[in-house]
Amino acid sequence: MYSINLDEAQEIRLIQGQSVYIRYPDGDYYITQKGILSRDGKNGIVITKKHIDETMERVTKSSLYSVKDEIQKGYITVGGGHRIGIAGTGVIDHGRVEFIKNISSLNIRIATEVRGAATTIMRDILSDGIQNTLVISPPGCGKTTLLRDVVRSLSDEGYLVSVADERREICAMCDGASPFDIGGHTTVMENCPKAYAMTTLLRAMSPDVIVTDELGDEEDVRAVSKLINSGVAVIASAHGRDIKQLMRKKTFRRLLSMFDLGIVLSKRNGVGTIERIERLC
Repeated sequence: MYSINLDEAQEIRLIQGQSVYIRYPDGDYYITQKGILSRDGKNGIVITKKHIDETMERVTKSSLYSVKDEIQKGYITVGGGHRIGIAGTGVIDHGRVEFIKNISSLNIRIATEVRGAATTIMRDILSDGIQNTLVISPPGCGKTTLLRDVVRSLSDEGYLVSVADERREICAMCDGASPFDIGGHTTVMENCPKAYAMTTLLRAMSPDVIVTDELGDEEDVRAVSKLINSGVAVIASAHGRDIKQLMRKKTFRRLLSMFDLGIVLSKRNGVGTIERIERLC
């Protein structure tokens, strides 16, 4: 049995035919046949189809069907908010991906709680009430970790916070409770389309602010517009290199026009580097 220190680990990647490796802030380390970490992948444990299949058996508790809808989207979220990205062969029915078979690669993204991650931006978010805020970055730059701490910070301030957690990553609820500190005034709706969750939370929970992850389509835009016009603040994230890149897309131009504050993240000085805080309107 190997004993690998996963403190500060960000991802574990299993790619069939390649050496398994773990991504840390200072780079990638391979697990050798002796069960130690090495920068050199030549003596690393090579992932086989059996490794992939056994991993999927464990994370789905031997029931792929129970997570069919998640696999269809290319990921599974497990207890603790850890998200497992899936790559393989798409099964197409009437032009729609129904499932992913012959799974050949898994990317286990390790969820972390970083208390204080949002400290430097909370003054801006609370500069005049709660500012409608969009956090922007490429994947893997700490958007979800930052949002999680924003949720805790606002809740601890006494605001009524609701989280539309479509991918079960922000709060990672398990049997009705989160393994993270999300504050005592936070309510969560997870594992359903975020537009539906946002509008339902608006009606059901009368929140001061709704937090969600990875906005992107027209339905999201309509839901955000409804919330803001109802007097509820929105704090969300979106994939993009920077604000200028998002402005090239019609959907995001409309979305950006609804937000007061844009926060751009990168990994330049480590995950969660705040590159820019900009007033959007």
